[in-house]
Amino acid sequence: MTHETTAIITWRPMGLEDIPRISGWFWNFTDVALFDRALPVPVSVDALRESWRESMMQKSSPGAYWFMAEDDNGNPIGIAGLESVNYIQGDAVLPFFVTEDFRKKGLATAMTVSMLDFAFKRLRLHRVTTFYRSDNAATQRVLEKFGFAEEGRFREGWFVDGIRKDTVIAGILGTEWIATRGEVIETVAGSCNLSFSPTCWKENLG
Repeated sequence: MTHETTAIITWRPMGLEDIPRISGWFWNFTDVALFDRALPVPVSVDALRESWRESMMQKSSPGAYWFMAEDDNGNPIGIAGLESVNYIQGDAVLPFFVTEDFRKKGLATAMTVSMLDFAFKRLRLHRVTTFYRSDNAATQRVLEKFGFAEEGRFREGWFVDGIRKDTVIAGILGTEWIATRGEVIETVAGSCNLSFSPTCWKENLG
């Protein structure tokens, strides 16, 4: 049993007005390149806002959903979303990013639980896919906890610092998540000392 104080994290929908608050993350190219293969160089706040505009547009059937995690001082510490949502096929892509100060503290774990519940319980999607760089061991460990299966690779598909790495494709089906959700949460909850507000999955394992 942990003796640390549980940190309360605010988990809320993200908007274009949040882009200036997180723009600094994207200026550390070496760090961002672990998570994002689409930004070759740091960009301005205006360019970053424009690149997110389509994902933030409110439509009757949105093609993307993004959420932000904030600490108790209101500082952004992580984001996660569903991109390329296809309601006919029932699938979406899950990207996420955690600030360096909150890595290895359970935030990626907590965000992943929230996003999988949102995808499969709210949107009733059939599967979720994600991509990660083959040398990103931290992301690999998080995904393996949740039962994501490696489904293939784009060989040498991720170029960074003059070197090419494989892009790993991993996926999970809604039936797999629903069947193992309780067991997975029991396993990861003990190592995740974070509580999401207003909804906390640790208090409702059903």
